[in-house]
Amino acid sequence: MMASPTRQPVRSIVMYFLIAYSIAWTAWLTMFVGHFSPFARPGTLLYLAAVFAPHASAVLCTVAQRGREGLRAFYGQVFRRVPFRWGIIAIFVPPLVYLASDVIAVSLHQPHGAIFHPPPRTLATLVLGQSAVVLGEEPGWRGFALPRLIERLGPNGGTLMLGVGWALWHLPLFAIPGTAQYHTPLLPFVITVTAWSMVITFLVLQSRSVIAAMLFHASANVCDFTMWQPAGYLFGLGPWVVAAGIAGWRLRFRRAGYE
Repeated sequence: MMASPTRQPVRSIVMYFLIAYSIAWTAWLTMFVGHFSPFARPGTLLYLAAVFAPHASAVLCTVAQRGREGLRAFYGQVFRRVPFRWGIIAIFVPPLVYLASDVIAVSLHQPHGAIFHPPPRTLATLVLGQSAVVLGEEPGWRGFALPRLIERLGPNGGTLMLGVGWALWHLPLFAIPGTAQYHTPLLPFVITVTAWSMVITFLVLQSRSVIAAMLFHASANVCDFTMWQPAGYLFGLGPWVVAAGIAGWRLRFRRAGYE
């Protein structure tokens, strides 16, 4: 079980974000300057280094603050078994929200393509890629940063700060060809990721397991690659904003961390 971060200074949270941003942005900016593709070396290695920056930052900060015992406690919390019910919920929430968005758009006679389409990458690449993403990011975002932000700002305030920080961490990817964010608008991405964060916090606190965040994150990314998404804020973002609002309403009754 992760020890309460109550006594951790604010600078530990600031240091965490500085390290996570510094590692990732250095790798991604190197890709941008060198015109490296994320699908070929050395771009792939640089991309992986960036993806694992949140996890690496959490490990460095934990060891600096609490040593090996703290690191064991950290991994004990991160990989605590998720209850089956909450694991299933975490997996199925994203496709259900995406389907709700599609059904609303289709019922209002919006132009659309096929609801499901083959991913732009092979299935093996997609599975391996998402495994790397969730193992690289979630132990840091939800295992280290979230409980400390909740302790300082409460579940909703802490989640909103983390959501915006998580979204802006991706900023260099909007300029790197071959990434999912390349040439896409920033504001809808920030809103979506922040909404995801609110739902993820609810799932993590209910399940008391960061694995729930990993399952949700992987499921949401797979849906993003394989399901049609309506254009416009109302259809594309509306259902996620509603889901985040429901999660936020439920979170206002929560005051503690993962204990």
